[in-house]
Amino acid sequence: MVIVTPQDRKNSVWTQDGPSAQILQQLVVLAAEALPMLEKQLMDPRGPGDIRTVFRPPLDIYDVLIRLSPRHIPRHRQAVDSPAASFCRGLLSQPGPSSLMPVLGYDPPQLYLTQLREAFGDLALFFYDQHGGEVIGVLWKPTSFQPQPFKASSTKGHMVMSRGGELVMVPNVEAILEDFAVLGEGLVQTVEARSERWTV
Repeated sequence: MVIVTPQDRKNSVWTQDGPSAQILQQLVVLAAEALPMLEKQLMDPRGPGDIRTVFRPPLDIYDVLIRLSPRHIPRHRQAVDSPAASFCRGLLSQPGPSSLMPVLGYDPPQLYLTQLREAFGDLALFFYDQHGGEVIGVLWKPTSFQPQPFKASSTKGHMVMSRGGELVMVPNVEAILEDFAVLGEGLVQTVEARSERWTV
């Protein structure tokens, strides 16, 4: 983040690729919620407060929640709240030479997140805590639910409807949510839609 003044006429190297306006708005909301908690804990350090509450994102702000299987989260032990059960990977029970090869770059949640962003980045934003997060939060982009003129070449994730005698395309939410589950088969436990937060 940088502070931009009216005299700054060029793009900043730090923010030219992002974050987007929608992500900045989310940061403002999260910071506004975190500040009173931190102030309360700083004023009464002996109180029952827990500093980790600042790092637990509110899940009610997302349109869709994709819950992941903890078995496939390599950084599960790095989570803000330590899991009750963790799955050890890469630890040998007995020291010494082994015929087992270490698996480098094993991070199914990051691979899945990359696939989601490539396939549906034009419709939604995806948020994930790479340090042991078990949930991917999905926010629909505000413009994604505006009817678009029908084009046979760009029907991915859309369905065709007739409005006022004209063919238009709108997102096919049910199919997209099913695609979320299919893309993450074995990794995704559930896809929870919050259907009241969007309209077609």
